[in-house]
Amino acid sequence: MKQIVIFSIVAFLLAMNVNAKVWRVNNRPNMDPDFTTLQAAIDGAASGDTLYIEPSPTSYGNGAFAKKLTVIGAGYWHAENDTTQFYREESEVAILTFNAGSKGSSVSGLYVYGGNFASQQNWKLIAINTDSITIQRNKIYGYAYDASTYSGFSIFINGNLSGIVIQQNWIESNIKDVSSTWSDGAVYGIYLTGVPSNTVLRNNLIRSYKSDTRGSYYSIYCTQNNPSAELFLTNNVFWVTITTYYSIHTNNILLDGTYNNGEGDQTQNNLCNATQYPISGQFHLNNQQNIAMNTVFVNSTKYIDNGYFLKEGSPAIGAGIYGGDCGVFSDDGGATPYVLSGIPAIPAIFDVAVKPMGVSTIPVSIKAKSNN
Repeated sequence: MKQIVIFSIVAFLLAMNVNAKVWRVNNRPNMDPDFTTLQAAIDGAASGDTLYIEPSPTSYGNGAFAKKLTVIGAGYWHAENDTTQFYREESEVAILTFNAGSKGSSVSGLYVYGGNFASQQNWKLIAINTDSITIQRNKIYGYAYDASTYSGFSIFINGNLSGIVIQQNWIESNIKDVSSTWSDGAVYGIYLTGVPSNTVLRNNLIRSYKSDTRGSYYSIYCTQNNPSAELFLTNNVFWVTITTYYSIHTNNILLDGTYNNGEGDQTQNNLCNATQYPISGQFHLNNQQNIAMNTVFVNSTKYIDNGYFLKEGSPAIGAGIYGGDCGVFSDDGGATPYVLSGIPAIPAIFDVAVKPMGVSTIPVSIKAKSNN
């Protein structure tokens, strides 16, 4: 209990100078929060307010947004990374939907988890239906088991939207299709149905895969081949298929899979494990092919964010378009470096020691750090 209270105190101290109201969301017993579910908090807050989703072993459920809100969780993978949060639980939610009226909303520090199990229904963990939504520093994991003739989307960007920012996230989609009764299903990391405008995907780790023999999986999938598109992919780490058109790719690292080399795409200073990114042509410059990924990362098979720091002597060091590094921990060209465990940009307490030494005095030692 002490740990959760500390998280709340830090959150409130940070927000003291903000005019909008700050709300505590906690579903653990005896915590006296403002709300116990995400949807109740969304419904009870006013536009411009902030919701702090405190760590818990229990999911806070779905959230449908129709007003501008800022949502902040506690991050993830605390046991795997040092100096993150003292309390090891995550701020888990299920399906997030951003509808008309929620323009300008942002979510960070959440663990977004869900999917369908033994079902043929589609699922969209984060569905974006309006402009100017920011998804940052979250772990997003969609999982499908033995489900066919459907599609699952970790992030679904719906229509001709503008100002979407997807940055500093771990995005994962897994399909385990073992049935031969129906056609195979498919899962997607980020799926765009329309023509994006001023949309940025940067400093994300995006992994889609299948854990059995059936099904299809994609990291990025654009449905529209349109020269009006404004989609920028920079400093990401990708696994498997990328399908884009009239997009700009810089400083990315493709560990495996395919890239469609879509019409109108411009690629520069990317690395790939085979020949996916072209090395010739006016719009394809300084890409590196046939790179052994075990020379790039500390541990590229770990599937935890701390494995993707660049190894000493990595070919990604200094290989960026502006002379910085490629990959998610780089700020080359104004990129936003990935933050371990998705710790939100608020002060975090990562160690607490309470040592009773008498009846009236209880010394408390607290270690904290900022996370810009």
